[in-house]
Amino acid sequence: MKLTHIVLGTTLLFAGSLGFAQTAQEIAQKVHDLPEGKTSSSTATLTLIDKSGKTRTREVASYAMKEGTTKKSVMVFRTPKDVAGVSYLSFEYPDNPDGSVKDSDSWLYLPAMKKVRRVSGSSKEDDFQGTDFTYDDLGERSMGKDTFAILGEESVDGVPCWKLEYTAKDKSAKISRRILWIGKDNYVTYRGEYYDKAGKLKKTLACEGITQISGYWVVQKMTMTNVQSKHTTVYESKNQQFDIPIDANYFTVSALEREQLK
Repeated sequence: MKLTHIVLGTTLLFAGSLGFAQTAQEIAQKVHDLPEGKTSSSTATLTLIDKSGKTRTREVASYAMKEGTTKKSVMVFRTPKDVAGVSYLSFEYPDNPDGSVKDSDSWLYLPAMKKVRRVSGSSKEDDFQGTDFTYDDLGERSMGKDTFAILGEESVDGVPCWKLEYTAKDKSAKISRRILWIGKDNYVTYRGEYYDKAGKLKKTLACEGITQISGYWVVQKMTMTNVQSKHTTVYESKNQQFDIPIDANYFTVSALEREQLK
């Protein structure tokens, strides 16, 4: 999963006048183009914490494969029993040559209904299976969906970062604005703030365990908190592997229907 690579837009703000060595566009491109390997797999624990402190824990397995310019990814819930087998498949494409957005194709399989349903563009802003991460957060946000600006520089836990603002072009978007703290040395997101249509802070993101595995930058722990509902999701990744053999048939709707993924 590349939950932290929420991408910038196409409106160019030259940061040179503010004393920055790179423009927002250049930083954005490097965030977007962080190497992920030809294939990858991981398992993760999702801990959901409600406002009273009650917790629920879920385990998921994730697989990804790059096929040409298309990134294919699939996630399947392993436990607990009430969500086991729920699977999410997504194909992400680069923007069109004219810079316009080419939406990803996504499908959700619900074993209780024995049915695959397509996830439409408007639904991708919904929370994913009761977590505080949206469907949109699970992939790479298209650069064409936002305009952007460099707000300044600020350290997070001693790491120098650019503070970048992303404003959704779609005025009806549930998240109108994002502010992300991007590491100046590695272009990884260390912190985030998400604002609703009214401009009020809705969610915060904290990233920990940022390290390299097999030469690729990874975030091992992400905590997304909905400050309005007082609900939190902690995503802790483990067993991360890159450039390993993965069956291409995993990334098909029929594999979801056959409940092939475990």
